[in-house]
Amino acid sequence: MPTLNANLLKPLAKCNQPLVSKGALTITGENENALPLDLLLVIDMSGSMHGEGESIVKDSTIFILDKLMRPDDKLAIITFSSSAEIHTDWVNQGGSVVPFKAGGGTNFGAAINKTLEFLGSYNKDSSRSGIVLFLSDGHGGKASDENVRTITEFGFTMHTLGVTSGADPSKLDHMAELARGFFFNAPTFDEVKKAIGQITKYGQSVIYAAPDLKIKVEEGVILSDLVQTPQGLEIAKGPLKSGFHDVSLSHIAMGTRGELTFKVNVNNIECNDNLLVTFDCIGASSELRVQGSTDGTLILNSSVNTEVTLMTKTGQASRLIKTGDIAGATRIITQLKTLEKTHPNAASVTKTLTDSSSLNSQADRLASLGKLQTDKTGKTVVRED
Repeated sequence: MPTLNANLLKPLAKCNQPLVSKGALTITGENENALPLDLLLVIDMSGSMHGEGESIVKDSTIFILDKLMRPDDKLAIITFSSSAEIHTDWVNQGGSVVPFKAGGGTNFGAAINKTLEFLGSYNKDSSRSGIVLFLSDGHGGKASDENVRTITEFGFTMHTLGVTSGADPSKLDHMAELARGFFFNAPTFDEVKKAIGQITKYGQSVIYAAPDLKIKVEEGVILSDLVQTPQGLEIAKGPLKSGFHDVSLSHIAMGTRGELTFKVNVNNIECNDNLLVTFDCIGASSELRVQGSTDGTLILNSSVNTEVTLMTKTGQASRLIKTGDIAGATRIITQLKTLEKTHPNAASVTKTLTDSSSLNSQADRLASLGKLQTDKTGKTVVRED
């Protein structure tokens, strides 16, 4: 069972007044074991993948089966062009697949629909780590956002891999974010192998597979701007008003913690202890509370939670990098640098975000954000290749 910890920027607020504040939630696993991996490859075999792309996916599949899989891991393959089909049902380490052949159009919608149909034919199994790896050059019709989001309901997250030198990262990154995964840029076979190795290693270190976060928002409270840090993933589209809500999170891997930042609007703070939001995840829970007070000086002098500040600024900078606003991200990173004297993990955040924002192409910047993670101490690190 993990540990959940929810906090506001300040523990005190002026009572008999509304409140607007930032908050954060951390989810930290305790002594869990890694899960076996179910890896579903969804491979673009349209005409634009003929030649270079066709060769890359063939060699990549052999590489996974022969070099990366553990005895308890499983691999399946869906191929798509104008339509989609199950190319290979679940096979274990050392299994074989039939040859690939490229041709036809590129129908992302058909690929996602076949993925949901395939995953729906098996019961959701929280004792296994489920990863969909979507390989394409990115030149396809847009899939339904709602269908892509549904992938997480089966305990899977979806990563996207831009293969060949002409890959378009925008659609692929958008799809990955919807399915709580990350985009990888891999224009050559060596880079494809490297990316697949990263994804497989990550999948084999997962302790919680696409966990559901249950959120109870109290009357008169609105929760909005939910962002997973440090990757900058948008977790909920639109505000969450009073009532019960479920959102899916990314996988949580060994040695890491999940982080979520948000904005809280409260209609009126009572002059006592105020329960605002309750978070439940994997059998653990945490309550977001604030103490109402009439003492303005006491509120002004109350301590600011620098952990909330650090995570909030990290999420803001990552979102700006994802949208291509490097100037805006740089301004936030500069603000983050002021925390380096008071927070032990601020320096690691500013370095990793600076490195990401300084890359030359948007594809490389998006891919770099997908490699960021936070260890159990709150330090931002780059996932190993």
